[in-house]
Amino acid sequence: MEKAIGRRVNSQLHEINLGYVKAFLIETSNNNLILVDTGIPGNSKDKIIKYVTSLNKSVTDIKYILLTHAHLDHFGNAYDLQKITGAHLGISQAGIPYVNGEQGVLYPIGHNFKSKMFVNLIKMMAKFSKPKYVKPDMILKEGEFPDDFGVKARILETPGHTFDSISIFLEESKTVLVGDLLTGDKNGLRLPDFYDDYIKLLDSVKKIKDLNADLICVSHGIDYPPERIKV
Repeated sequence: MEKAIGRRVNSQLHEINLGYVKAFLIETSNNNLILVDTGIPGNSKDKIIKYVTSLNKSVTDIKYILLTHAHLDHFGNAYDLQKITGAHLGISQAGIPYVNGEQGVLYPIGHNFKSKMFVNLIKMMAKFSKPKYVKPDMILKEGEFPDDFGVKARILETPGHTFDSISIFLEESKTVLVGDLLTGDKNGLRLPDFYDDYIKLLDSVKKIKDLNADLICVSHGIDYPPERIKV
């Protein structure tokens, strides 16, 4: 039996399983879609398109592609998907030089032997697989979504995992997409193995706790309500 590519999380959100990482689809009030993150370069693009099609939607219904940060497993298919969809592409100001090629690949920072070895593996792989860089046409910063997005939501600046990280709070369903700010395992939500500023990471987690959201959706692992944060 073929494993499901994705699932409906709630009335306005879908989660797409891309293997190592997840992407999310937000349904808007004007019958469009917003894609959050795009997966590792490769067949993640096809999985996203397949899932969109399973909703009886066209891939061109994706009007916006929003990136939670500039790591390759989040922007890896942005070039191809933007080309296919014609969508606007957004990331925080700090992430732009890393997705447009000015600064090269932004690698995660590990803090134990296992995570440091993983970073070395990523660097080796990157030598043989050059990313397709993109040119964002939107800057994501703290504040409300514009009305023409068709969804009541807020961008939250949540640095720590990376300096350019943002989260997205869907106010109607009280759901927050936190990217890699937290990761979920069988015990709940914990801090990620990779981060560039521990103090900012903790501050950002507190910011998420203070939202009083009903659900926290993570890019790696299991989603949980905020009371399952083990920090």
